[in-house]
Amino acid sequence: MLSLDTQLQLPPMARLVAALAIFVVSALAALWLATAQPWLGLVLQAGDDGLVVLVDVQREDLPNGLRPGSRIARIGAVNLHAMDVMEEPDTINSYALLNEFRARQAELSATLNQPQVLVGFAGDNQSIRTVVVAPYAGRPAWSLPFEFWLQLFVGGAGALVGGWIWALKRDRPSVFLAISGFGLMASALSASVYSTRELALDAELFRMLNAGNFVGTNIFGLALISLLLSYPKRIGGSLVILAVWTIGLGAVVAQLMQLMPSQSIGSYGPMLAQFCILLVLVAIQFIASRRAPLARAALGWFGLSILLGTSVFVFTIAVPAMLGVEPQTRQAHAFGIILIIYCGIAIAVARYRLFDLGIWSFRLTSYLLGGMLLIALDAVLIYGIAIERIPAFGLALLAVAMLYLPLRNFLGSMLARRTGVDPLRVREVVDIALTPNATLRQEKWRGLLDSAFAPLSIDLAAPIDRARLVDGGQKMLVPFTKGTPAMCLHYAHGGRKLFSQTDADRVQQLVELMDHALASRDAQEHGARQERTRMARDLHDNIGAQLLRTLHSRDPERKDAIISETLTDLRDIINNAQGTGLVLSEVLADLRFETDERLAAIDMELRWDMEIEETQAVDARLAHTLRSIIREAASNTIRHARARNFAVSMRVAAGELHVHISDDGVGVSDHVGAHDGGLVNMAARAEGHGGALTISTESGTHIVARLPLETPSP
Repeated sequence: MLSLDTQLQLPPMARLVAALAIFVVSALAALWLATAQPWLGLVLQAGDDGLVVLVDVQREDLPNGLRPGSRIARIGAVNLHAMDVMEEPDTINSYALLNEFRARQAELSATLNQPQVLVGFAGDNQSIRTVVVAPYAGRPAWSLPFEFWLQLFVGGAGALVGGWIWALKRDRPSVFLAISGFGLMASALSASVYSTRELALDAELFRMLNAGNFVGTNIFGLALISLLLSYPKRIGGSLVILAVWTIGLGAVVAQLMQLMPSQSIGSYGPMLAQFCILLVLVAIQFIASRRAPLARAALGWFGLSILLGTSVFVFTIAVPAMLGVEPQTRQAHAFGIILIIYCGIAIAVARYRLFDLGIWSFRLTSYLLGGMLLIALDAVLIYGIAIERIPAFGLALLAVAMLYLPLRNFLGSMLARRTGVDPLRVREVVDIALTPNATLRQEKWRGLLDSAFAPLSIDLAAPIDRARLVDGGQKMLVPFTKGTPAMCLHYAHGGRKLFSQTDADRVQQLVELMDHALASRDAQEHGARQERTRMARDLHDNIGAQLLRTLHSRDPERKDAIISETLTDLRDIINNAQGTGLVLSEVLADLRFETDERLAAIDMELRWDMEIEETQAVDARLAHTLRSIIREAASNTIRHARARNFAVSMRVAAGELHVHISDDGVGVSDHVGAHDGGLVNMAARAEGHGGALTISTESGTHIVARLPLETPSP
């Protein structure tokens, strides 16, 4: 058995196909056995008075006297008792009663195989009436109850999940998981036939199916013990595992040979012992894996899945049966719970999304705890206070709904609150983003990650776009931002935990917040740079021109007036004055007078032509741009061109102001080229206003500017 994986060197797909084939054959066999039995068309149930109650009639050709609610007293010559329709004979306390039950099943099975069967039922006056029913040779599949299909599904899912993990992995734990899956399948499929029988089965068939259920259940438990001895840490060698199977299968043989102290102890004692061993092994594994976060996370699934799943089966079926109390749930429903747990075990062995253990364990634990609490309250009300079943269940359900569910929701909301970003972290991120020194910014970012997740180490990593978990949550990759490199965090919370998907979501939020803060900082700095550039350009073009104008003026009063105008321009530059409703002709009239005065000081002629309506209005921004361009052009001509004439012409066309400035000087010399500050400023002003400016140096200097009359959005 231990060398099964080494002996069966099958490809992964072949293993999965083999597991599927085994289940299909077994399921078809179970379906054939269930439908090959003689069928009366009656749905029977044990009554509270020890008799058998007719719950439903599934055949239309039955006598009218057989109605739901009738008490079935006899089948042929056999007087019926409630024990005859019990779902699980393993709950019988003694071997003598079990053998009596099997003998009655054999007698009833022989009766049902007759062409006609006398069915005796209690009439309205408590007298026994008899009708003749001809059993069908077989039972239609549609008449099989839900519990049959549930157990068939559980058996198939157990085999396929175990086979799937066995196909994916080639280690010892996956082999034991596959064995446990096939044990679950054998137990569920065997029980599906006898627990959903109409009334009786052949004695030998019943014995074989009951043995298949018992053996499969124990194989399931022994395989889980072997799994915990091998995984996540190997704490037991081959000899220990062999001893477990020897003792376990020995107990199975002793029960089948009826050598145990009692029937109930023999049936459920090994199950209770296996549960205790599993509990001890979980504790040992927990200690052994204290320095291995991934192993501890896998163990978390084991501790949650194995202990909760087996405890549901043990404390709702096994313990009540051993105490002589009626089980608190049907075996088929318990199989459904075990399947959910078994899938959790498979996830642990496959190590899939172990980083989400916290939230999933809370959900699964809370749901199972609620179900167990409901069952326990129902049992206390029935057996402790002697309340009828239906009122007892209603009271238990009400208590769980009123007390337990609000508490669960409160705890769940408390757990969910930890998934967001702490407001204090927001302030830290903003502070980091505003740190000008790149090295210091990276150190602060590393400190933030360290305080938020307490990893054992933080290393640089290759750039990625989103936070990601690797190695089953042992590492978390943090994306790069505009100001910090990508990083890899190793082992959360000092190596005690795995990183969870919640951690990845939180760090992604921090990264996005950092990117937003850095973008805001860059936008602010860009705006500040633009404002400084504007002010420098305005100071160069306007204030420089005005000061040059003052320098060439010989009239003291005129100098004072020019200085006053310069101060006004300086205030406009500082305040970046914006306004609307300026008359363009008035702005140009002032600008013409100013330009003519500057040129006259050096004996240069001005020619000024305008094709502009007198009422044309512009905003302050366009007026400021126009003044700056003409002033800078005039300054360049005065300083560098050695010209005799300076010409300015303007016209409005298609919503734009077209400006042509020229002189008859030497043009742009080599040392005052395209990179001269004044020329660059003029082009920048035109482009900043949504227009364009070109410069030509053939036969003097020619500047052509095109400025939209409507101010574009900044």
